[in-house]
Amino acid sequence: MDRRHFFKTALFAPLLSPFFVSFKSTKKASHLYLITDSPQRYISLILQELQRHGLIDGHNFTLLNSFSFFEDLKRTLHQEGWKHVQPPFHTNICFSLSRLYQKADPSFTLVKSGKILDIRSKELASLWLQMNRNNNPSSFLTIVSFKEAKTSVRSGKHVSVYKDGRKVDTIFLKKKTLRSYTTERGKVSVRVEDGKAWVSESSCSHKICCLSPPVFIAGERIICAPNHFLLEIEGSAFIDTSIG
Repeated sequence: MDRRHFFKTALFAPLLSPFFVSFKSTKKASHLYLITDSPQRYISLILQELQRHGLIDGHNFTLLNSFSFFEDLKRTLHQEGWKHVQPPFHTNICFSLSRLYQKADPSFTLVKSGKILDIRSKELASLWLQMNRNNNPSSFLTIVSFKEAKTSVRSGKHVSVYKDGRKVDTIFLKKKTLRSYTTERGKVSVRVEDGKAWVSESSCSHKICCLSPPVFIAGERIICAPNHFLLEIEGSAFIDTSIG
């Protein structure tokens, strides 16, 4: 399921007000959107990966509403060392579940500070394929909200340049630079200044890549899809992508 369709499906679900009340003061919280009829089968591996990247702080959780399989979900979390607590504002993670208006393909995505993070890498890529192996549409959306973990942001030292999936250049972020690259559909210019990189000019029609904010954190990307062009800050991190 592509991202646009995913969020269209999620937003048209009858989202629950307790979820928003519990975290309305935590604007920088991360939110996992998980479409599946069996969240207890997949949640452990996802949480482990998020913990490995420092996006979860603590091991307390609460359930804001109740469905039949939530007992299985609680049991799974307890086996992984999580502790169920009340009230919600004393917890690190809140689970809220809603029935979709129409069935949708199983999938998951993470939103942090309003940005979509692609977490389907390595182990989670295999998990996503497993969820979709039988092509059985799901009726439920589980929203998992994480209070902001105390993490340090790692700035990158270099930005990599890719054309048609092939790396063609590496630019040092500490040196002021302007470079242009010829593509099959025209030209893309990249500017580096003050430790940040961005697309300053592009032959694409919508110019979304040019309007994307500069990138500087390890793993951040800017993509110009019409030109098959990609900027990526070198380093290990979840991928924060602006697509134009």
